[in-house]
Amino acid sequence: MDNPFEIIDRRLSNLEALLMEILTHLRDNASTSVPEIGGIALAQQVTYLSKARLYALVSARQIPHAKRGNKLYFNRTELQAWITAGSRGTIEM
Repeated sequence: MDNPFEIIDRRLSNLEALLMEILTHLRDNASTSVPEIGGIALAQQVTYLSKARLYALVSARQIPHAKRGNKLYFNRTELQAWITAGSRGTIEM
């Protein structure tokens, strides 16, 4: 019969190995996070609007953006705040 302390030690070693694997996986995923600043593709991903609609909003200066040369840049958090600012309350019945 195995020594119960050896069984516990093996199980703890397995748990430590699994924990180290999980931590490594989390660190790797954190370094490949979603970009905060991007182009029209990011704006489409966040707002679910078409390119044409986004260009119209940019032209009317109704959506937060930055422009350097011929390139448009959007900030994910600014777009999310813009969407939230447009939310309306519900009517209570």
